[in-house]
Amino acid sequence: MNSGNISRRAFAQIAGTLAVAQVPVRGAATTAQDIAKQIQDRLGGDWPQTGVDGFKAGKPETEARGIAATAMATMDVLRQASKAGLNLIVTHEPTFFGVRDGAPPAAPFQGRGGRGPAAPAGEDPVHKGKQEFIEKNGLVIFRLRDHWRARKENEMATGLAESLGWAAYRVPGEVPMYDIPGATLEDTVAVIRKKLNLRGGLRAVGDAKARVRRVMLYPGQMALETMLKYFAQADLLLAGEVREWECVPYAVDMNAAGEKRSLVTIGRVVSEDPGMRACAAWLKTVVKGVPIQWISAGDPYWRAV
Repeated sequence: MNSGNISRRAFAQIAGTLAVAQVPVRGAATTAQDIAKQIQDRLGGDWPQTGVDGFKAGKPETEARGIAATAMATMDVLRQASKAGLNLIVTHEPTFFGVRDGAPPAAPFQGRGGRGPAAPAGEDPVHKGKQEFIEKNGLVIFRLRDHWRARKENEMATGLAESLGWAAYRVPGEVPMYDIPGATLEDTVAVIRKKLNLRGGLRAVGDAKARVRRVMLYPGQMALETMLKYFAQADLLLAGEVREWECVPYAVDMNAAGEKRSLVTIGRVVSEDPGMRACAAWLKTVVKGVPIQWISAGDPYWRAV
């Protein structure tokens, strides 16, 4: 029996698991489309069909029993939302493993017997099983990334600062810099790990005994251009993720040259989780009559040692 068949059977079983029926909200029905319109009107701007924001799965005309805001709509998040009776999922990152949330391309099956025939696009068992779970449980997926990040308040950074206990240390200016109580990099990393409940996604570059005072927060992916622009202004750049072959060697070489500045990455989803908790709070000021809850996607990594 090949692993491909096991995967297909396993995910078909997941897709067939239905949530316990929830009592619908009393009063006039509010659809997912109605709520999306309220979000769009409040945030403003253009919402082109070619953009990354918008409906990605489910039927927009579905009555919304509740809203779950999350950094990423993983299967675990979808299960939690469905169990809680929250059928409209507002997610920051893609649900279907690509920037456009599209079906995966056709690809040859790699089984024990070697290369087999190409599987049709969209027939990947993980993608298909997740799609079927969404459909059978009456879920609707709405992505909210670009328009949420465009807000001047920058809740993605401020939410992360609040989770770390650093909100009161904000340095005036457009860039999210914080003058935290001075400590070594080693001790600062320990605080970050504890506050964010990290299992294994955190990685640090720099002298463990270097002093850290000014920190720049950059949830999501930090490009090399951003690092070059701000590294000299902070003792520590705290990002979700970076291109390892660009930013990491730059930080390593900077330290080798005697410049004790540090780079810490905590994982893209972990870095964005607090910002989507802030999104859930914001949604409560926009949408009335349905329960709204933040569901953490959590740290997907674990430590081998």
